[in-house]
Amino acid sequence: MKQFIRIFMGGDVCGNLGLETLQKHLPSIIEKEKIDFCVVNGENTAHGVGIKDDQTEAFFNAGVDVITGGNHTLERFEIRMNFGKDKRVLRPHNFPLAQGSGLAIIEKNGIKYSVINLQGRENMRAIDCPFQTIDSLFSSQSRDDLSESLNIIDFHAESTMEKEALAFYVDGRVSLFAGTHTHTQTADERILPNGTAYITDLGMIGAKESVIGGSPFTAITRTKSQVPQRVEVLEDGVAIFCGLVAEIDLETKKAVLVKRIQISS
Repeated sequence: MKQFIRIFMGGDVCGNLGLETLQKHLPSIIEKEKIDFCVVNGENTAHGVGIKDDQTEAFFNAGVDVITGGNHTLERFEIRMNFGKDKRVLRPHNFPLAQGSGLAIIEKNGIKYSVINLQGRENMRAIDCPFQTIDSLFSSQSRDDLSESLNIIDFHAESTMEKEALAFYVDGRVSLFAGTHTHTQTADERILPNGTAYITDLGMIGAKESVIGGSPFTAITRTKSQVPQRVEVLEDGVAIFCGLVAEIDLETKKAVLVKRIQISS
C-alpha cells in the first residue's frame, strides 16, 4: 500500500461554463498531480442553483469521487427528492430534517475516505450548529468509520472566522478541511498544528470576469438598489478553475503538503 495519498478538492462549480471547465481541466490535474481521491462542490452547477442528475454523472465521468453541496443545494425543488439515492452526492449534514446526507464513506483502492459536508450559520440561513453536528458524528455510530478513515470536510460558510474556528476545532481529527461558498480563492493554505490541511476558501470553477460567477451588472444593480435580482450565471468568456491538492501520510493521517491550484482558460 502507498505511504502517501493525494487528494484534490475543487471549488464551487458555477453553471454550464463551470462544468465544461471542470471537464476540461480535472482529468489532466488528476494525472499530473497523481490524485488518488477527488471532491468537488457542485451546488451552483444548475444555473447557480443546485445540481441535476445528468450533471452529477458528468462530474463522476470527469474523475470526481464525491460531490458536496451548500445553501443552494436543496432549492431546486424538482431534484430535491433525489438526495439519498446516490451516497456520493451530499448536502450539508446540519440541515435538520432534509432528504439525503452530508456524510459519505467511500472505499477506493483499499483506502477508506469519509467526506463530511457542513454549512455555516453566520450571515446565512438558520441551521443546526456545525460544531455540535461534527461532535455528534464523531460520537455516534459513525465513530468507528471515522476513526478508521481519512476524513475530509467541505465547510460551506460565509464567515472567515467561523471557518477558521471550526478548522481549529477539528484539527487532528480530519486530514483536510476546505471552505467553500464565497467563490474567491484565499491565499492562506497551510497545515494546522495537529496536522490538518486547511484553506479558508477553495474558490470557484466558472466565469473569471464575474461577481462570484454571475453578471457584474446584476450584482451592481442589486447592491445599489437593494432590490432582489434574478441570478444570472455567466456561461461564456474566460473561465477559472480553482482548487487544492493535499498530500496525506496514511500512517498518521496528517497532511505533509498543501498546494493551491488556479488555472485560467
